[in-house]
Amino acid sequence: MEKIDLHGIKHEFVSRRLDNFFWEMIQKNVIEIEVITGVSSRMKEIVKETCCDYNFNVIEHPTNYGCLIVRIN
Repeated sequence: MEKIDLHGIKHEFVSRRLDNFFWEMIQKNVIEIEVITGVSSRMKEIVKETCCDYNFNVIEHPTNYGCLIVRIN
């Protein structure tokens, strides 16, 4: 599974970083991405908001609280 690690990225830059990464993954026809957020609820919120803009599904990682799974539709 492809991954992006957002540790160390300021909240104000997360959406832009995700936009670029999502574009790259769409070009590669990737359908599932692991987004490493850490335990920051604000970081998870930003990721979910950005995914909503793309109409992507987001679920909590089943075994790692610091990750989200994004499914590109």
